[in-house]
Amino acid sequence: MSFKDAITLLQDDLTKVEEYIKKNYNSDVALIPTISSYLYNGGGKRLRPLLVLITSKLCGYSSHNGSGRHITYSCVVEFIHAATLLHDDVVDESDIRRGNPSVNAKWGNDASVLVGDYLFSRSFSLMAEDNDKRIMAILSDAIKSVAEGEIKQLINKYTLDTTEDVYLDTINRKTAALISACCGIGAILGGVTNDKVDALISFGKNIGIAFQLVDDLLDYTSNEMVLGKPVGNDLVEGKVTLPLIHLYREANEGRKDELREIMNSPEISREQLKRVIYLMKSYGAIDYTMQRARDYIENAKQSIASLKSSSTEQYFNTLISVADYIVERKS
Repeated sequence: MSFKDAITLLQDDLTKVEEYIKKNYNSDVALIPTISSYLYNGGGKRLRPLLVLITSKLCGYSSHNGSGRHITYSCVVEFIHAATLLHDDVVDESDIRRGNPSVNAKWGNDASVLVGDYLFSRSFSLMAEDNDKRIMAILSDAIKSVAEGEIKQLINKYTLDTTEDVYLDTINRKTAALISACCGIGAILGGVTNDKVDALISFGKNIGIAFQLVDDLLDYTSNEMVLGKPVGNDLVEGKVTLPLIHLYREANEGRKDELREIMNSPEISREQLKRVIYLMKSYGAIDYTMQRARDYIENAKQSIASLKSSSTEQYFNTLISVADYIVERKS
C-alpha cells in the first residue's frame, strides 16, 4: 500500500475534516477566516489528522453511532499545528511557506501571532466540549513540549558544536511530541488497553523524529520549487540540524574554521551554501542523516508489530505506508 492509497482509503473522513476545519475557524472578526483560509488553502500534508484517523480505526473506533470524535480531534491537532507554524514564521522571519508568501510576510507579524493565538484557543475550546481528560492531558503535554523544543532550538542557534543528543531532544519536543499525541489520541478513541496506547505513542514519536530528520535533510538536498522555500534556509537562519552537526563533528580543524566563518557571515552567499553542501556530501552527512531517519522508521514499525491482526490489517498496512512515505518524500 502506498501513501496515495492511504489518502484514498481515508478520503471521506479527510473531506469531513476539511469541512470541520473551515467551520471552526469562522469568526465575525474578518481577518481570522481570511488568514486561516489562506493558510489552509496553501497546501500541507494533513499528516497529523491522517494519523488520528488511521490509528482510531486501527484500534476499533467506529463513527456509526453518530459520534464524530475522530473528526473533531483531527481538526484540533491541525489547528495546533497551524498555530505553531504561524508563530514559527514570525520567530524565523520567514517570507515563504509552501511556495507562497508566509502569513507574516503578507499581513505582518502582529496578525500572524494573533491568529495563531486564536487557533490555539479554538483548539482548546473544541477539546473542552468533548471533555476527555486523557486526551486533554496528552495534547497539553504535547503543546508544552513544542514550546520547549522551539525555545531549545532558539537557544542553540548558530552553535555548531551542538551535540546530536541535544538536537534529537529538540526535534522530539518540537515535532515528534504532537505527532506522537495524534497516535495516542487515535488509540484512546479506539478504547484499547494502555499497552497498545503506549505502542502507538512510541510509533508516533519515532516517525515524528524521522519526519524532522528528513525535513532537515531536504533543506540541503531538494530544490526551491519542490521544497516550497529557499534551499539552505536553515543555514541562513542559523539552525544547526543533524547534517551540519555531523559535518562539524567529523571535520578537521581547518574545515571547522571554515564552517565557523561561513556561519558567522553577515549574509551567507550562494557559493558558501554550495560549499557547505559539498562538504556535507564529502563527510557523509547526507547519508548519515538519512540512515538515522530510516532507523527511527524501523523502530516505529517494530513498536506496533504486535498490533497487526486480520480484522484491522488494512489500517495497520496504511499506518506502515505512512511511515514509509516519511523517508521517501521529496518535500
